[in-house]
Amino acid sequence: MKKFLTAVFLAAALVAPAFASDTDLELIPKLGYLFSPEVTLKADGQSVSDSKDSAISFGAELFFDMQNNFFLGGGLIWAENHKFTEGDMKVGFTNVYAAAKYKLLASGSEEDPFYLYPLVQIGAGLPGWEYSGMLRDFEVAGGFYWGLGIGGEVKNIVIELIYGCNYATMKASNAKDTDMTYTAFRINVGYKFIL
Repeated sequence: MKKFLTAVFLAAALVAPAFASDTDLELIPKLGYLFSPEVTLKADGQSVSDSKDSAISFGAELFFDMQNNFFLGGGLIWAENHKFTEGDMKVGFTNVYAAAKYKLLASGSEEDPFYLYPLVQIGAGLPGWEYSGMLRDFEVAGGFYWGLGIGGEVKNIVIELIYGCNYATMKASNAKDTDMTYTAFRINVGYKFIL
């Protein structure tokens, strides 16, 4: 599944410039803050949820103007490993994704605009983890990632609120696999560079 999603992302990133207009290639570095993260673990018909500490993230997106304020692109965002409220484990995800947004002129003029936009992200999450317990041969395998959000843009400053979901699998040599669902709200602040 990860290979398929990576192939889709790369294909979109390679094909999008061919359909893009001659203007507005956007590079947006971002700093983010994850809040209200929650992890749900499922195994043998049992489900347990746990909240996690808040965390920071760093990343960047590249968007191509597909005309009429519709943008396609992709991004990479890394979040620090952060701790469960219970247990001895820390988890964080690096997400690689394709993205789309549609800018709506909320106020101002084309020369001094304020845009609002819906944002969709689809890709793969690569987990990072730390575990200080006694379990040996332990790992977390990544999986599908999606995010939905809204954003605003004024004078090249970008602010977004995104709800994201990562799917992963916890694997151990002496236990059955455990499905993991990790969800969080993320506030991003970035600066748009026109290339």
